[in-house]
Amino acid sequence: MSVEFNSKGSNGAKIWQDSVYPWRVYGAMGEGARAWALRPGLPCDDTTGDPTEFVVTVVEAGTGDSLLTVGEVHGYPLLLTTAADEYDGLNVQLRGETMKFASAKEAFIRGKFKLSEATHIDFLFGLCELKTDLMKTSAAHGVLATNVEGVFFVKVDGGTTIYVKAYKDGTETTSVSAGTMTTSDIDYALWWDGTWVHAYIDDVEVATFAGTLPDGECTPSINLRAGSAAARTASVAELAFVSIE
Repeated sequence: MSVEFNSKGSNGAKIWQDSVYPWRVYGAMGEGARAWALRPGLPCDDTTGDPTEFVVTVVEAGTGDSLLTVGEVHGYPLLLTTAADEYDGLNVQLRGETMKFASAKEAFIRGKFKLSEATHIDFLFGLCELKTDLMKTSAAHGVLATNVEGVFFVKVDGGTTIYVKAYKDGTETTSVSAGTMTTSDIDYALWWDGTWVHAYIDDVEVATFAGTLPDGECTPSINLRAGSAAARTASVAELAFVSIE
């Protein structure tokens, strides 16, 4: 791996990115730059121990708990755990909406996740507007289309196909079959270059599209739900976000 320190945007912000895989970003600085990265020792609530940099909404049909916690397994600083009833889970979004899919702007998000189950689980990761539930919480599994805006990877209960989707004003505008879910580490990345969305799984480009994209402000977003009556987990090894004005 070779990291380059490149100038970006109209204000000359600096961004650290891989010289071979430029969608792999590690940070940014300067006017118009916004950056966040997962690291050990996340700020947590003194009483609950919950990481405080996220807006978290949980759904629990039974008596168990759906939790976002600091990871305790080496190499996975963050852990999402659902309770053990179908549709139990949590919606997790970084506080503050700091990017738009607009011309003359650029944004990157990358995450490496390991799910405990490949089939009976719902999973979403990408850039979305703040919304308490990005995926359905009852009756049927899938994206909760009402008012959802974003570009994201998603896998729905009952199958293992990973899709890249775009939603605007609650309407799906792009859907690309992009890969197959497993219970091993999978690396996901999105790169908005100001004109096109580029999507990557394990450093292979799986989709490129423009067209009708969300026009609201977005933030890194994760949603995890149990697809059947058993607890599920998503262990997060890496998570990084950069936007450039």
